[in-house]
Amino acid sequence: MRTSHPVKASHPVRAFHRVSVTFRAPYGDRGALTWGQTAIWEVLRWLPPGDASLNLLAVCEVEPGRDVDDVLAAVRALVERHDALHTLFPRDDGDGGKPVQVVLRSGELEVAVHETGTRNPVTVAAYAGARLRDTPFDIGGELPLRVAVVTTGGVPVRVVLVVSHMAVDGWSLKIVCEDLRTLLSAPAALGPAAEQPLGRLAYENSERAGLRERRAFDYWAEAVRELPRVWLEDLRQGGEARQDWSEIRSRALSRAIRALAARASVTPGTVLQATVALLLGLYKGEDDVALRLIVSTRFKPETRRFVGAFNQNALLRLRLRQESFSGFLAHAGRAALAAYGTCEYDPVRLEELVARVTGERGIGTDGYCFLNDIRFDAPAPPAGRRLSPAEYDALLDETELVEPPHDTDQKGATFFLYVHELSERAVLTLCADRRFLGPKGPADFLLDLEWLAVEALRTDAGPLRLAEALAARRSSPGPRGHGAGTGLPSTSARREKLSPP
Repeated sequence: MRTSHPVKASHPVRAFHRVSVTFRAPYGDRGALTWGQTAIWEVLRWLPPGDASLNLLAVCEVEPGRDVDDVLAAVRALVERHDALHTLFPRDDGDGGKPVQVVLRSGELEVAVHETGTRNPVTVAAYAGARLRDTPFDIGGELPLRVAVVTTGGVPVRVVLVVSHMAVDGWSLKIVCEDLRTLLSAPAALGPAAEQPLGRLAYENSERAGLRERRAFDYWAEAVRELPRVWLEDLRQGGEARQDWSEIRSRALSRAIRALAARASVTPGTVLQATVALLLGLYKGEDDVALRLIVSTRFKPETRRFVGAFNQNALLRLRLRQESFSGFLAHAGRAALAAYGTCEYDPVRLEELVARVTGERGIGTDGYCFLNDIRFDAPAPPAGRRLSPAEYDALLDETELVEPPHDTDQKGATFFLYVHELSERAVLTLCADRRFLGPKGPADFLLDLEWLAVEALRTDAGPLRLAEALAARRSSPGPRGHGAGTGLPSTSARREKLSPP
């Protein structure tokens, strides 16, 4: 390890120094990009120069009894364990400038060490993280990992990790943090590493993967030929985005989703997907609905703890019909399995297929509805005891709706929903093209989603009955915005309780 001279920094950190950590992995090699890496590369190359919005950040606490050398040794072992953390992605001039992956056998990683002095370690870690995250990675010439150690009186209390999305996805970052904690507390308990990206590449070049890819292409092609154009068409048509943002923080929504999941024996994530798809169908007057789900694709034991860019899109297709809501959720669960079973493919070839099929229909494609569940914490807790209508009314009164900070454009997406939390409260952020939702914007959609989940739980009404109840609710508000006897406040009444941004 080599220590450099201290570097001056602005508030809240007066000074820090850098330490060089040398790593040596078992091997070095190179290969083409995997499907997951290609998917991220297609996003990165669309972003404007200097954009760092896709850099991933995590802060890990350090247990007492460790010194800086212990932390640096753990960081070294972490880098050596996961190929993705010591891989470069230089462009290949022979493949149209598309990168290749080059796994380095050895190298050095500079680690910034920040001393808190009298400052709060959380504040210092946040500052260090922002400093590392806000600069884009040179993916062709720079390691995809940046690290800072926060110390108090020379004792490490936090480790800050910033990783390029080209190297890892959000689920990978969770695994990396878990491995780092194990390396710091009980390194002997750490089992062998999972499949590495070059191993994944070998699988994707196999006949078995080719069969899965062809099955996925068939599924997507059939759906794109049949789906209403509203789920496919890019509203920009070469023009600018007209996107609005809103975020809901709701205990009522989370409680209703978890109760619905328990009643139908499906996951809360399935309930949320189904309810979002249902409300989209009600908004657009369509009974054949499609959502693009961003999926980690870790379906096999050898990829369960895979560290790398692994996300791909699954196409969830739901048909709305007359059935109970419990029946609808069972139907949604089966549709989700079909979507997950057809989401492994070369993303460039898939988009070429979609463009060809939509072109045959005279549709300018790329205007999708996305749902990105970025919860990487523990699963949603059990639903708990059944709440009374009055208790749900009390929870509804607590709901907050805010305008979140945003500085990114969601490309051609007409609707992009992020799921941040689904525990004691639901936290969802929605970006939507105002031409897509019409007079109602993302704030209205999120409040209607909350109403829909609570109403479905109360009545077990199916999609068609809920459509009637939603129409009645909008047209006949009572003193508290009650509609059609639902006992729930209307959007206009609820808006008075919204918190400021």
